[in-house]
Amino acid sequence: MNIYKKVKLLVTIFVLIFFNIVNLEALENKILFKINNEIITSIDVYEEIKFLKVFNPEVNNLNEEELIEIAKNSITKDKIKKIEIMKYVKEIKVADKFLLKFIIDRYSRKGLSSIDDFENYINNNNLNLKVAKEKIAIELIWNDIIFQKFSSKVNINKEKIKKNLLKNKQKKMQRELSLSEIVFTITQKSEFEKKYEKIIFDIEQTGFKNAALIHSISDTASLGGLIGWVKEDNLNDNIKNIIKTLKIGEISKPIRTSQGFLIIKIEDIKEYEIKFNLDEKVKEIVRYKTNEQLNQFSNIYFNKVKKDLILDDL
Repeated sequence: MNIYKKVKLLVTIFVLIFFNIVNLEALENKILFKINNEIITSIDVYEEIKFLKVFNPEVNNLNEEELIEIAKNSITKDKIKKIEIMKYVKEIKVADKFLLKFIIDRYSRKGLSSIDDFENYINNNNLNLKVAKEKIAIELIWNDIIFQKFSSKVNINKEKIKKNLLKNKQKKMQRELSLSEIVFTITQKSEFEKKYEKIIFDIEQTGFKNAALIHSISDTASLGGLIGWVKEDNLNDNIKNIIKTLKIGEISKPIRTSQGFLIIKIEDIKEYEIKFNLDEKVKEIVRYKTNEQLNQFSNIYFNKVKKDLILDDL
């Protein structure tokens, strides 16, 4: 049984016991399992579910089993990253300037624009501030490690980008797309149809955001799959060609990528007149494609780390 299936079974058994408990103090804290030396308790799962409900209100429409599955996946992913991170740092902590940038990038839509705003929001929603800050620090440190390890392996053909841009120089209007994604993998070819049908079923029953929380292996899963606004020209040709006819609210068929399979939803579309600047446009596309490749390296590296870990049933 793989690590995630073991975790699912254990967490389901224990979490169902306390799911109707309102007061945290009334909840007995039990160790559920260990990943190497990282312990996961019933309180951890309880806090993760609270965190999910605050930052992703859509999960309130999910049933208990689905919420447990999402919380389990989120905690397990953080613990696996933490284990790897501790090989490189002495403590899980980042400078305030990096924390602030993350808060603005990730939570400005909730009206949070300072560390004080974030801390007050966490405290007002009865969340654990230490845990919340550690979750952010894990993500930031992990991303830094991925950059240090793989930035030299990023391969972008700037001349090809320039050539394509010059070919479309006469284009007057630019499309920008607000996108969400679900990235999923399979271990065997025969699993594809069953997995895809389950994802589509969950999208239809609970919405794309919740389906992303349940199924997506991408870091965007914690945001309900939201990628944000992307200029259409920045997308690779394969994805661009597949989604160019989609309308707002529509989703793509699965797109094969180096990470697995990608389902894209068009959240919104806007058009505006282009002010063509070749150098700036090249830099913009290079930034986008660099992040795209680093995300791919991140998923590959995460899966490699995960395979080397040991889960202990307690």
